[in-house]
Amino acid sequence: MKVYYNGSCTVCNTEINHYKKISNGINYIDVSCTFDEHISHLSKKELYRRMHVYSNGTLYKGSESFLVLWSRLPKWIWLSRLLGKPVLKQLWFMGYECLAFMLFLKNFYLKKI
Repeated sequence: MKVYYNGSCTVCNTEINHYKKISNGINYIDVSCTFDEHISHLSKKELYRRMHVYSNGTLYKGSESFLVLWSRLPKWIWLSRLLGKPVLKQLWFMGYECLAFMLFLKNFYLKKI
């Protein structure tokens, strides 16, 4: 599994650093300085806008990528299962999109992506 995140975002970086401490066998890739073949078709803005996870041949983005990541972290699997329920999944999607958009704008205007 590969997790693609915006390392130039302090909030994103802090969260990923937490996951790095509690996970094994997951490759975390900072898209602000590294690309690979699984994300080469995405623009820099798309990569900065949402987290992405490549797992078992599929590229997940946004809120879905968190569900995939959390399903591999023993202390977070319960949250993946809970937010994977149909109604909660829609609420999680909307909440994530709002927060991700605000963080993107903050980083865009402060750092000029």
